[in-house]
Amino acid sequence: MKKDILKQLKNNFIIYTENNKKTLNLKNSIKNIKKLYLNKKDFFIIIKKFEKDPNKIISKTIKFSKLFGKPLSQNKHGQKFVLVKPNTKLLKKKLKNKKIKLRYHQTNLGGAIHSDGPQLYSPPKYVIMACLNQAKQGGDSIIVSTNKIYRYLKRNNKKILNVLKDRFYFERRGFRFSNNNIFKKAIFENSYNNFRFRYLREYIEAGHNIKKSALSPKIIHAMNTLDELLNKKKFQTKYKLNEGDIIILNNDYLAHGRSGFKLNNKGPQRSLLRIWIR
Repeated sequence: MKKDILKQLKNNFIIYTENNKKTLNLKNSIKNIKKLYLNKKDFFIIIKKFEKDPNKIISKTIKFSKLFGKPLSQNKHGQKFVLVKPNTKLLKKKLKNKKIKLRYHQTNLGGAIHSDGPQLYSPPKYVIMACLNQAKQGGDSIIVSTNKIYRYLKRNNKKILNVLKDRFYFERRGFRFSNNNIFKKAIFENSYNNFRFRYLREYIEAGHNIKKSALSPKIIHAMNTLDELLNKKKFQTKYKLNEGDIIILNNDYLAHGRSGFKLNNKGPQRSLLRIWIR
């Protein structure tokens, strides 16, 4: 199966880094692709037209994802293959009831640049997303090099970096844990050459509310600075996935988000198949 899939893809791998892109000749195995590209701090991969048949894109992406590692559960229901699309019913209810909590992938909001699975002790190593349907307006994928931001802060503002290397309470939203629904982790970890970025601001704010531990002005300033950097164009690459495209990124090194998008009046809403791999 591995050789068949790689043979079908031929030269469809597009490697993005440093605002440049190049086509990868698939003589390399998945192992080498991870070593040469995905495990380098500023690389991510787009596969254009991975599958043209909309009836096959989900099954083919699931098979392909397993070549990269073990799929992880993404919620309390144990789902390993999740559709990222706006939950229009809950969005309407939330307009009337502000207490309703939605996970980011259930909305059509933009911004909120984040890493996936920050509420897990061991977040996914890779995130794979396949575009099933795209919004007619908006919905661009935004990829951010957190390694570049780390190096920038190390050169220019070590005080802010030190705050972000401290531990914060994270709400463990979307999962059911018997011991606790919060834990403490750092946003930036960089020890023994193991770099990891862990961040979704809403989960940190919710975690501190649950713990009744107010965020200090110093912490709020640090997170505001981080959000400003995450939204700077010089750290970003934007790409609008078309139906049948997939994107693969290293979740330790790269944050991601999207531009806000308009809900489609007719037909299916913007939807991506998301798979977490470790």
